[in-house]
Amino acid sequence: MRPVVHLQHGLLGSATDWVLNGPGFSLPFLLADAGYDVWFGNVRGNIFSRNHTSLQLLDPKFWAFSWDEMAARDLPAMLTYALLASGASEVAYVGHSQGTTLGLAFLASHAGSELAARVKVAILLAPVAFVTHVDSIPLLTLAQLNTDQIFTLLGFHEFMPSIEVLARLEGQLCRLQPALCVNILAAICGYNPSNLDHARLPTYVNYTPSGTSVQNMAHWSQAVRQPGEAVMRHYDYGTSCRTLLDTPRPCNQAVYGQLVPPQYNLSAIDNSLVLFTGGQDRLADPRDLQLMLQVLPSHHILLHQHFPDYEHLDFIWGINAAHRVYSSVLEVLGKLHDS
Repeated sequence: MRPVVHLQHGLLGSATDWVLNGPGFSLPFLLADAGYDVWFGNVRGNIFSRNHTSLQLLDPKFWAFSWDEMAARDLPAMLTYALLASGASEVAYVGHSQGTTLGLAFLASHAGSELAARVKVAILLAPVAFVTHVDSIPLLTLAQLNTDQIFTLLGFHEFMPSIEVLARLEGQLCRLQPALCVNILAAICGYNPSNLDHARLPTYVNYTPSGTSVQNMAHWSQAVRQPGEAVMRHYDYGTSCRTLLDTPRPCNQAVYGQLVPPQYNLSAIDNSLVLFTGGQDRLADPRDLQLMLQVLPSHHILLHQHFPDYEHLDFIWGINAAHRVYSSVLEVLGKLHDS
C-alpha cells in the first residue's frame, strides 16, 4: 500500500496551486513519482468547493465561516476520507500558508484524538500561526477597517472570487505587462522575482485568487490586530448579541460561552513537525515565526530549515523549490516511512 500524503493549499488558493509548475518542479508530481498516494484538499468557498446540501451561494449563511470551520470540520473530513478510501493507517500532512494554520489548529484542538494520532507528520511550508508583524499591505489595510461590517453593509459575503473572465483578463495583462502582474502578486504575498518562471505568470493568475469568505478575511484581520503576543484565537464575533434592529446575531457569549474567543493551545500538539521558513516572507514574518517557535513543543520538531532569501510563494512556485525544499520533504517522508 502506498503511503498517503495530504496537501493543503494556502489563503485565497486552491489545490491547483500545488501543480502549476508542472512535472519535475511541483511537489505533487515528485511525491507521485516517488510512490506516494497524493491527496489534495480544497477548503470551503474556493472555486472547487462551492456546493452545499441546502444553502445557495447567495445565502449569507453559506459564507458564515472562517478558518475555524476549515480546521474543525473541513480538514478532519478530508483526512478521514483519504484514510478510508486508501485503506491507509496514517497520513502525512503538508500545508502551505493558511494550510499550515489549519494543520496547527486541527492538531492543537484535536490533540489526543484518534484522527490526530493518525497524522504521522505535519510538514509546514511558510507556516503561519501569528501575523502581528505581517508586511502585506492588503492585509494591513483590511485590518485597519471593520472588514466584515463594511462588506456586510454592502451586501458582500464572498472575498475575491475566482471569476473566469477576470482571470483571463489578468492572464492577458501578465502577457502584455509582466511588471503590473508582478506587482499584483507582490502586493498580496510577496515573492522573489529571480526565483519565478515569468513565462508561467499568466497560468498563476488564471487560478489565483480562488476566493474565500469575508468572514475568513475578517478573522485574519483580527489576527493582524492581535497584540505582539503568542496567541492564536478563534474568530471574534463580538459581545453584542443583537443587531441595531434588535434581531439576534452571533456573539462570543452564545458561540463560546465566554466574552473573549478561546485560544488554540499549540503547545498541546503531540505530532511530529517539520518547518520550512523564509527570511523574506511578508506573510509569515520571521518575528512571528519566533513567537510560534516559543509555543510549539520543541521536542516534536524533527527539522527546521530556514531559507534567508525565500518569500511566501517561493515554497510552491519557486523554480528552485524542487531542489532546495522538496528534496528535503521527500527525505523526511522516506525516513519516517522506513521507521
